[in-house]
Amino acid sequence: MRWRSRVRTSLVYLVSIVAGFALAYLVVAFVVFPAGVVPRDVKVPNVMGLMYDDAEQRLAQAGFRAEQGEQRYNASSPKMTVLEQTPPPGSSEAVGGVIILAVSGGQRSTAVPTVTGLSRDDAQAALEKEGFDIGEVTQSPSNAPPGSVIATRPAVGSQVTVPSTVHLVLAAPEATVNMPDLMGQDVDAARATLQQLRVRNVQVIRDASGAGPLGTVVGQSPVPNAALPPGAPVQLRVAAEPPPGQLPPLLPPQP
Repeated sequence: MRWRSRVRTSLVYLVSIVAGFALAYLVVAFVVFPAGVVPRDVKVPNVMGLMYDDAEQRLAQAGFRAEQGEQRYNASSPKMTVLEQTPPPGSSEAVGGVIILAVSGGQRSTAVPTVTGLSRDDAQAALEKEGFDIGEVTQSPSNAPPGSVIATRPAVGSQVTVPSTVHLVLAAPEATVNMPDLMGQDVDAARATLQQLRVRNVQVIRDASGAGPLGTVVGQSPVPNAALPPGAPVQLRVAAEPPPGQLPPLLPPQP
């Protein structure tokens, strides 16, 4: 029975010692040292949308330190407005921690760069380098190489705020057309018709033996209604006077 009494006595001593250590810790933590030394977690307040100075003050009141992060151009937020914070609002962080604040650089005005004549990919790279976004991309008939930029909206050289959107207009690809009937037309009118069809490879042959009024088309290749692929050559025979002192040349019959 005596050994049981000794065990109980030892347990009492052990509990007393543990309690003494715990009490000593509490005394050191809450009496000897200032209350701010004891670490604790609090929620990070939301300071997005505030000016940086106001956000810094609000974070300090909550026990945090503000630090300015990256600066981003923003057309809708005044300069030094807080756009983002890290850690995010509502997260639990230790008092005294640093909150990184990304702020607005305000609006930046710049001219739309010259991208006409470039391919779509090259134009997009040049615009994005200047801080623009690519908007709608449309096509329009043009004599420029198919797929190249022929216009922008806003126009090249316009002063606009960044970031903003630039729309591109590309030269439409050439399509296969049917050869028009140009027989009997004046050569200038025939050229104009072909130009409207975006036919650029036109060869005019003066034919002194052509049966028709001078300057009119008396033969054509391809023949009317034939398929005319993009870039295909067109040949026009035009009635002309023979050189002085020369007989009209003999030409093989044309289809």
